[in-house]
Amino acid sequence: MAGLFNSTVLDVIIGLVFVYLLLAIMCTAANEFISGLLKSRPKMLRKALTQLLDGQGTSSDKSAGAFVQDFYKHPLITGMMRGNKHPAYLSARTFSTVVTGVIAAGKEVAPTIQGLKAGLDSLPDGDVKKVLLALFQRSGNDLESAYKAIEEWFNDSMDRVTGWYKRNSQIWVVCIAIVITVLSNADTIQITKRLWKDPLLRNKVVAEAQNRTKKPPPTVEYPDKDDPTDPKVTEGNTVSPQEEELLKGLLGWQEKAFSAADIPGHLLGWLLTILAVSLGAPFWFDMLNKLINIRSAGKSPAEGAKKPEKKKQPPESQLA
Repeated sequence: MAGLFNSTVLDVIIGLVFVYLLLAIMCTAANEFISGLLKSRPKMLRKALTQLLDGQGTSSDKSAGAFVQDFYKHPLITGMMRGNKHPAYLSARTFSTVVTGVIAAGKEVAPTIQGLKAGLDSLPDGDVKKVLLALFQRSGNDLESAYKAIEEWFNDSMDRVTGWYKRNSQIWVVCIAIVITVLSNADTIQITKRLWKDPLLRNKVVAEAQNRTKKPPPTVEYPDKDDPTDPKVTEGNTVSPQEEELLKGLLGWQEKAFSAADIPGHLLGWLLTILAVSLGAPFWFDMLNKLINIRSAGKSPAEGAKKPEKKKQPPESQLA
């Protein structure tokens, strides 16, 4: 293992991981842009709320679907709609407040569990009524416990929505990775050969990889949770001009123009890149940090800072 430290093999691996990280960051940025255009988060939330509350009538309207309609007519929800735009985020407390408001048929909810139970008893039979009856029974006669029970019900449902969104995002990431990989000819096999044969390029890539580990990890932040089209681009989610320049030396159709006849020879390298990039930027950022730490820990004594040699003292006979 010691022979691997700071060796050409380790530097090539670091270079590959660094390329995967940059490509994954590009995929993440493209995925977030597409998600904003398609309004994926608001659509997922609407779908979840509809499935959660649909099929239930109200005390004034026995038809199935009346409950979810009144839910969207509540002032707390209409205030978040911004016209016809569905919010991308809804807090559990807001959900419980609106649900209890619908139960009370628009009247002020009495600050007792009995008041909520009376409003719930007036609802026609339905799945929502069954769930809420069970939640209220579990909460006893405590109003705050009833609110918390509804919030937990909502949070459990949102966990499923998160799963839907992640699966949907992963499909988009793979599709984007395919496009970026093929267009840029990000062939893992060719990248490895270029790193191995060109020491100067390899050293530049490793140096830039070390700089990348000093930056924040790649994350996506949304200052306004109700607006998924305006993510905050952090330093860890951008590719610097220096990194772009290095990518140009590693990717692309450098030897000759693209030809359909070249596709079979690149399929394996493309497939390896697509699979790697699909793992995501956070994974490759962590991997890069580990490899850089291994490289730093494995420096040979000759590469470290040499201590100044002590001058030899003359024999005592010469000091007299």
